[in-house]
Amino acid sequence: MTITEDRLARTVQDESVSAAGRTVEQTVAEAREVVGRNRICLVRDFPLDPDRYLEFLGAFGEPLRNYSSLSELAKTDPHPQINRVKYKKKPEGAQSVHYVAGGLRPHSARSWCTPRPAFFAMLMVEPGWREVPAGERGESVVVSWYDLFTRLAERDGAVFEEHFERLAGTPITFRANNVREELSDLPLLYPLDDSRGRYDVGVRLKQDLRDKIAGIEDQLPDAGAYRKSLDYLLDASVEDGLFSCFPMERGDLLLLDNHRFAHGRQKIVGEYEVDGEARTNNRELWSVTVR
Repeated sequence: MTITEDRLARTVQDESVSAAGRTVEQTVAEAREVVGRNRICLVRDFPLDPDRYLEFLGAFGEPLRNYSSLSELAKTDPHPQINRVKYKKKPEGAQSVHYVAGGLRPHSARSWCTPRPAFFAMLMVEPGWREVPAGERGESVVVSWYDLFTRLAERDGAVFEEHFERLAGTPITFRANNVREELSDLPLLYPLDDSRGRYDVGVRLKQDLRDKIAGIEDQLPDAGAYRKSLDYLLDASVEDGLFSCFPMERGDLLLLDNHRFAHGRQKIVGEYEVDGEARTNNRELWSVTVR
């Protein structure tokens, strides 16, 4: 998918905010206007400084402690509230999702927990390898749930409505893999106080939720039907033409409404060998969840 073919990707980039030569307060003021309008904002040329990053995000809520600080996995994060997303080779044992290669399915930040975090942010520190083919450069993926559900309703009619009603009407509780926090019992699709329409709902989606379902089937009145509805949602979120995709450059900060958008990425190549020497992709992104 190219940027020019996608409305949301065009909007995000055309209405980006520049942080160059501005104070954090000035950048916040302009970003707040864009977020109020679009629920998502791209800030260009943001300083690669943890304190200024957190100062910016603090204007939108409370930056939460990072995932790794709450887990037993090894971590090398730049700040207790920042997750470093960077490929790290690990020969065996559990590995944080922040260190793996490959792609990441669209998902919500801290999908398991309550209260629901309001925002999610990503700051690109180093874009990494760009000489690999498109779709293998770690391009950012964003899904607008309102846009997706509106399009699915038009395309699939009663089939969509059945799945939508089931996912919006079935409370469900699941855990993170390595993090322990207070768990939500909301449906995957939940109502919002400031909703602009029937399909403007919050969505909490764990990227490996298919694997989690097997252990929580006793929660579900009809586990088989629920799995079909979940598969429908997951498949639609990665269907060509139904998600937005664009590269982030060094200093790009993407702030999005965690209720209304999912985030993910295209595949990245973790390493390759040149003349018998292994080279590792230096792509690095700092993510923060904001409540």
